[in-house]
Amino acid sequence: MSSKRITVSCPPISDSFAYHCYLDLIARETLRHTDVEFNRCIYYRFGPGDINNHRFRDVLQNTDILLLSCYIWNFELQLMLTEYAREVNPDIFIVAGGPQVYRKYFDKFDCVVVGEAETSLEHIVNNYPNVDHVIESERATDFTVSPYINQLPSVLDVKNDSDQPLGVIFETSRGCPYGCSYCDWGSLTLQKVQFFDLDKVRNELEVICRDIQPSYMFLADANFGIVERDVEIAKIIVEMKQKYGYPKSFYYSVSKNHPKRNIEIGKILFEGGVVDNYIVSVVHTNRDVLAINSRGNIGTNKFKELAQHCVEHRMPTQTQLIQGLPGDTVDSWYESFCETFEWGLHAESKPYWYNVLPNAPMNNKRFWDEWKIETQKIVFAQARLKGPDELIDKAAEVIVACKSFDREDWIKMNKDSRWLQALHNFALLRNVAKYYRFVKDIPYKTFYRFVIDFFALTELGRTFNDQYDFYLRQILNPARAGEHTPFVFNDEIRMIEPEDVLFVWLVNNKDEFYKLIESQLDHSEVVKDVIEFNKNLIIDLEYNPIDGRTIHTKYDWLNWFESLESVACFDHVLLGPKRISNTFHTNQVDIVGSTEWTSSRILWHKTNNEKRKFQLYAKAILGQIDFRGERTQLKHWTSVS
Repeated sequence: MSSKRITVSCPPISDSFAYHCYLDLIARETLRHTDVEFNRCIYYRFGPGDINNHRFRDVLQNTDILLLSCYIWNFELQLMLTEYAREVNPDIFIVAGGPQVYRKYFDKFDCVVVGEAETSLEHIVNNYPNVDHVIESERATDFTVSPYINQLPSVLDVKNDSDQPLGVIFETSRGCPYGCSYCDWGSLTLQKVQFFDLDKVRNELEVICRDIQPSYMFLADANFGIVERDVEIAKIIVEMKQKYGYPKSFYYSVSKNHPKRNIEIGKILFEGGVVDNYIVSVVHTNRDVLAINSRGNIGTNKFKELAQHCVEHRMPTQTQLIQGLPGDTVDSWYESFCETFEWGLHAESKPYWYNVLPNAPMNNKRFWDEWKIETQKIVFAQARLKGPDELIDKAAEVIVACKSFDREDWIKMNKDSRWLQALHNFALLRNVAKYYRFVKDIPYKTFYRFVIDFFALTELGRTFNDQYDFYLRQILNPARAGEHTPFVFNDEIRMIEPEDVLFVWLVNNKDEFYKLIESQLDHSEVVKDVIEFNKNLIIDLEYNPIDGRTIHTKYDWLNWFESLESVACFDHVLLGPKRISNTFHTNQVDIVGSTEWTSSRILWHKTNNEKRKFQLYAKAILGQIDFRGERTQLKHWTSVS
C-alpha cells in the first residue's frame, strides 16, 4: 500500500507575517515512524482569489488526509478550503481540530479531534478512513522530543519559500489551571499544566534563534511566570537574543497571580531587548464584575506594587482591559479604566471588545439566559485592513448588550475609552491631569469626566463624537453584521484606529484644544503654565527636528515631573513645582523604543506631500499599536537658560 499523503493547514492571524504551522511540525514528529509523506504546509493567509485561481488544486489532489488547525482568525478560511478540497478531490479525508471547531460544524469534516493532536494522529492515520467521526483525545504527557529540532528541514523549507518575515510558535508548558469564563486556551482550561524539560527548552530555543532566526516569536504558554523556572527560561531567551539577534520581537501571556515573579521576568526580557513593554492583564478592576466572569485578580495593592516595580525599572506598561463583561455598566467601566491610572499605569491601555469564543465556559445557554446576552458579528481591526480578501475571519461575535448594559451604554463605553486613550494614554492632558491629581487631590475619573463632558458640548468634540457615534451605530446594525464598515471621518476613510483619529484631530487643532482646556480649568498662573508645558511636549506634524522646539516655563515642570517618575502612585498630596523661569530646547529626531521593533525616526519634515507626510507621522507616532503612549511626547530637552 502506498504512503498516505498529508497536508496541514493553519493560516496565521497576521497578514504581515508567515507563521510556520506548529501543528505541521507536531504531526511530522508524531508520525515519524509511520508510512506517510507530508506536503509543504499551508502556513500563510489566503482568500477567495487564491481558491478561484486554483492555488491549492495540485497539492489537494495529491493529499489523502488534510489536517486543519482551527482558530478564530482562520476558521472561515478552513471552511472555504474544506469545500474546495472536496470539489477537486472527492476522496480526501478531512480532519479538523483546534478551539474554534464546535458542534454546529462537525458534519463538515470527516473527523473532529477534541483536544490535543499528539495522542490521536497515529490512530487516525493507521485506521483511515474507518475513524470515529469525533475523537476526544487523551491529554498529551510526553514532550521529550522537539519538533523544531527534529523537523528543522521542514521549517527552513517554509522560511525559504516565504516572501514574508517568519514567525514561530513556541511552548515551554501546556495547559491552564484557571477557568476564566471568557477564555478558551486551546480547550485546555482547568487542566493540569504539563511542563517541558528545561534542557529541551534550551536546546529548542538555540535551534530556533540560531537556525530559523524568527522575526516574531509567540510563546504559547497560558501563564508564563506560573513557576519559578520561568525566570530561568526568560534568561535563556535573552541569552539567545544577545547571541544571535533573534527573536526580533516576542510576545507572551503573563501569569495572573504571581506579580513579583512576573516583574522579575518582565525586567529580564525588557532589559535584554526582547520586549518593549510590560503587559498588565487587568481585564477589569471591579471585583463583582470579575467574580461574575470567574476571573480572580490579584488585589489593588498588588497592582500598585506591580506598577511601582515598572516605574522603578522604567518599563512602559500596556494595560489590557475587556469591555462588555456581563455585570459591567457605563460607570463601572469608566471607573475601572481610570483606576488603572491611579495605580500608575499610564502609557498604553488596550480596551478589547468581548469576543465570544465558541468553546469558552461562558458560552452556555444558562449563562446567556441569566445575563440576557446580545451579540453582534463585528469585523475587528477594521482600520488596518487593506482589501476585500482580508475580511475573511476578521469578524467576531461581540457582546454589545446584556442585563447590566444596553447598546446605548456600549456606545457610551466606547466613546469614553477613545477619549481616555487620546487624553491620557497619548498624553494630550496626562501632565495636566497628574498635576491636578497629585497637587489638587482631584482623582483622574473626576478630572477626565469633566473634560470629556465639556468637549461633548464643543464643536471640536462633537466633530469626533458625532462621526464616531454614526460609525458605532453602523456596526451595531443587524443588517450589516459581519460587514466591513470603515471609520469615515471628515469624508475620508481612516486607516488608523479610532483613538488615533481622535488624537490626530485634536493635535491638528492643538491651539484651539488647549485654549478650550485653559478656559475651563483654574485660571491661576501655575495651571496656565502646566497646560502650555503639556502642549509643547506633544509631537505634531509641524515639528521639524532641524529647527527643533523651544519652550519657556515659569515653573520647573521638567524636573518636577521627572521626580514623579520614580513613584507610581502617591497616598498624599504633593507640593507643586518651584517657580523658576526656564527655557529648554530640543532637536529630537529619534523615537527610541526598547527594541528595533519600536524605534523610529522623525522624517515627515523631509516631504511637502501632505499625504506622505501624514503616512510618515502615523508610522512613527501611531504605527506601533502596543507602544503609542511612549511615542507622542518630545523627551530629550536641553536647558538654555
